[in-house]
Amino acid sequence: MDKSRNSRMIDVLLFENVNLLDVSGPVQAFRTARVHGQRKYRLRFVSLDGKSVTACCGLTLGIEAKLSTKPNDLLIPGGAGVDALAKNPKVQKIIQSRADDNDVRLISVCSGALVLAAAGVLDGLVATTHWSRLIDTQKYQNVLWDLDRICTLSSQIYTSAGVTTGIDLALSIIRADCGTQAALDVARELVVQLRRTGGQSQYAMHLAGQFTRDDTLTKLIEHVISRPHVDWTLDALADKAGMNVRTLSRHFKRDLDETPAHFVERVRVDHARGLLIENLPPKQVAIDSGFGDLQRMRRAFQRRFGVGVSEYISVFGGSE
Repeated sequence: MDKSRNSRMIDVLLFENVNLLDVSGPVQAFRTARVHGQRKYRLRFVSLDGKSVTACCGLTLGIEAKLSTKPNDLLIPGGAGVDALAKNPKVQKIIQSRADDNDVRLISVCSGALVLAAAGVLDGLVATTHWSRLIDTQKYQNVLWDLDRICTLSSQIYTSAGVTTGIDLALSIIRADCGTQAALDVARELVVQLRRTGGQSQYAMHLAGQFTRDDTLTKLIEHVISRPHVDWTLDALADKAGMNVRTLSRHFKRDLDETPAHFVERVRVDHARGLLIENLPPKQVAIDSGFGDLQRMRRAFQRRFGVGVSEYISVFGGSE
């Protein structure tokens, strides 16, 4: 199929207590996408019985058709109603049917991944969902869950952590289908960042700086995040913050419940994960992330994930 000229049909599965933001974010991104002035995606809103549903915010959503086995892409958002949806045999059968078609994409946002997991189509694949669903993911032991990721792609199946990351996932799909310029046009229209790497942690560490008790620590945290390659020794951190070492350590413990050194390592690991997903050479990633050498990065990955860099890449993507 010539994806630059032919539009793709995406069925958006709506259900009682669906999260409206999980729907509206990616749907708006797909609807905005254009190639040579023509829409790339057509969207159809479906439900199990073809009747309207009520989102968790109380808004009634209209439906165009019943969920069926038509070979259209399927987008499954999250929400409180996911648990009932995941148990529905009809939904599982339809998902399995679509998964058998190599040209059909299955796209989940937030806890929508649990519906895919219940249908068995995520078995053996890397997937993510909202961090708050950690306990629920334990029901599906055959899925390679990575809840530190904001989005994943395995074959024709896509998952995202939820809410705004649904837009990130949609933009990555638009970029692959339509090119960087088309994705950039959508990002500009929606006033969002064009690309957050799928390997970026759900725990956006820049948020940590927004919830500290003083501006000095906030500015230091933002400085570290924007410059992970700098040699952030404890003395260097204290000097940058204008504090002595003991005071700085006390502030980190008070506001972040960790040491400055542990925070710096988490920033560097998070930065490295994103670069590794982009298939950059691990040695260069170690330098760009501030580890200096590959051995130090390997030890950090071992502490955080229980596996080395090579093992992490083999499971979660990228190549050495």
